[in-house]
Amino acid sequence: MTTPQIAPLTGYRADIQVLRGLAVLLVVMYHADLVFDGGYIGVDVFFVISGYVIGRLILHELVTTDRLSFRDFYARRFRRLLPALAVMLVVVVLVSPLLAPLAAGSTTNATAAASALFSANFYLFAQDVGGYFATASTLNPLLHTWSLAVEEQFYLAIPAVLFATWRVTARRTRFDPITTARILIAGITLASLLMCITLSLQPSLLANRGLQFAYFMPFTRAWEFCIGIGLVLLPARWAATRPTSRVLLGLLGYGGIAAAAAMFSDATTFPGYKAILPVAATAFAIHAAAPVPRLARPMVILGDLSYGWYLWHWPFIVFAAAFWTGGGAAPLVIAAVASLIPAVLSRQLLERRFVAQLTRERQVRTTVLLATSCITLPLVAIALSMPIAARTAEVTGVALVQNVIDTNDDRKADPCGAGVPLGPNTPQECVLNPDGSPTIVLIGDSNAVQLFGAMRTVAEAVDARVELAGFRGCPLLGGIRIQDRWSSNCNRFRRDSLAELRAHPRDLVIVGFAPTTWLEVHGYRTASAGAENQLAADTSEALEAIISAGSRTILIKEIPKPGWLLESWSPGNCSALAAIDDLDRCGFPIFDPRSTTDFDEARRVTASVVSTTGVETWDLDDWVCPDHRCAQYIDGSAIFGDSGHAIPDGASRVTGRIIELLRAPEQPLG
Repeated sequence: MTTPQIAPLTGYRADIQVLRGLAVLLVVMYHADLVFDGGYIGVDVFFVISGYVIGRLILHELVTTDRLSFRDFYARRFRRLLPALAVMLVVVVLVSPLLAPLAAGSTTNATAAASALFSANFYLFAQDVGGYFATASTLNPLLHTWSLAVEEQFYLAIPAVLFATWRVTARRTRFDPITTARILIAGITLASLLMCITLSLQPSLLANRGLQFAYFMPFTRAWEFCIGIGLVLLPARWAATRPTSRVLLGLLGYGGIAAAAAMFSDATTFPGYKAILPVAATAFAIHAAAPVPRLARPMVILGDLSYGWYLWHWPFIVFAAAFWTGGGAAPLVIAAVASLIPAVLSRQLLERRFVAQLTRERQVRTTVLLATSCITLPLVAIALSMPIAARTAEVTGVALVQNVIDTNDDRKADPCGAGVPLGPNTPQECVLNPDGSPTIVLIGDSNAVQLFGAMRTVAEAVDARVELAGFRGCPLLGGIRIQDRWSSNCNRFRRDSLAELRAHPRDLVIVGFAPTTWLEVHGYRTASAGAENQLAADTSEALEAIISAGSRTILIKEIPKPGWLLESWSPGNCSALAAIDDLDRCGFPIFDPRSTTDFDEARRVTASVVSTTGVETWDLDDWVCPDHRCAQYIDGSAIFGDSGHAIPDGASRVTGRIIELLRAPEQPLG
């Protein structure tokens, strides 16, 4: 059988290192919030490069020797990748009790264990914190190891697949091995790409986790590696040999990568079909095999350092952000540059050292020992880090912040805010002082749920029956139909709750919601007069239904929140070291809510609702932010659990005011 010629298999290629350098630079700049909002596509560039390089090594050996040494292949991969990864994992695990965001909790150790076992992507998918771009994910200093796990899984699978295809084809079919390999790789590419696109465009699949699956899983990323292998399998006549064709392919390749990095963002549905752009562009750039100009030589150096820099840049950035909370991009950029130091050390002391040629006998023995050590040492480090974390948690400032985190998690788990409609199915624990009179209902989204703890005290103080009905992320509106994954449950909650209030009017219905939140999402255009009017109209529709049934109705004006100043603030974003150094690092700058545009928007919407319905309003601002000054710590107690909600201890500050309002002689309760 005559084996058809494939694209030339050359030695070291500087242009590949340029691509690696570009890929890691894009990823680092993205993580440092610098310039490229779509820099995460650098990972896709890496996947294509890996497919090409590994495919070239395997196919070259198969073509020239008709065999494949799995021992040599895996020994080289393990010796180059595992020591550097293990050292990074050990260091990060041991320093995380002091330097990692407190909200990360045990996630760092769990990710480290999964990383050591080549399965970080599976763990991160199973953890279900909203995907790679979710805020909770970005607190994990080992989040970036998901892509290393995908590569390792590729390295484990593809040699066996290609070798089996080669041997079976050579012995039992009419086709030559290369043709069969082309058919196989093309089939895997199409199947994987189709799965990737389908799950990305239909995120409701797999229990609303289709997009996360498409992002993290090797099955939906395999096509990217296969594109790289496909470049090796191209016929020799397809090689770009003319200077003009090489220049054109190079321009298309590098231009496409830059375009994807510039156009994409966290809001882009990715990977899906949009990943085709950076993947195809990388394939063009590799196939061009363009000579590297002198000006691009620094990128070759970055390419040589790319593995180490990728390993270290993200932990450095996460630790810097957790210490200098609210510091903007400057600490992140400094951290990213500083991470080049361990990257250089990793390259010189680990990657080069352990890839050195050994006799085959020593190679097997030392590689097994090395791989075992690289898997075991991170697990040992995890055990050693536990007493460090326990001791750190006892420090006063750290304990206070951790209590806020735990209390906020408890608030989020409150069953009364889980979306059970008001009525006969209301959970027993959500009916307070059931024999009391009159009957009060507190209903609404998470801005009502944050007051549930306070209402438990109120119920006893005024001897009233209090019913709690909340649905986090679901405002009590009429008209608007929320278009998201909670839409059907949210609409059912509102419909059934309003029907219950019409059929069985309560003495008092208190409604809580946040106009500023709903101006941002769910079909309302941000900060426009039309959006405010529409939101007011939808709110008025629901309130009028309650009022017309005969219930006294009160709308709580939106309570000021840290998100008006810092959109994604959370006390858990700071590290133990930050809390020890200065507890205010774990807070937010004191601010006057009246100076924010959010305050004005909220008040305009509320005024419009009052004008339409005549509903009563309660203003609790000064009890949460005394003297119009919002702060995280007042009289030694924490107020807010995240950027939008008070924790029960903070909300308890309004308990006295609510009791006072309920007992007011001019508006008596009952």
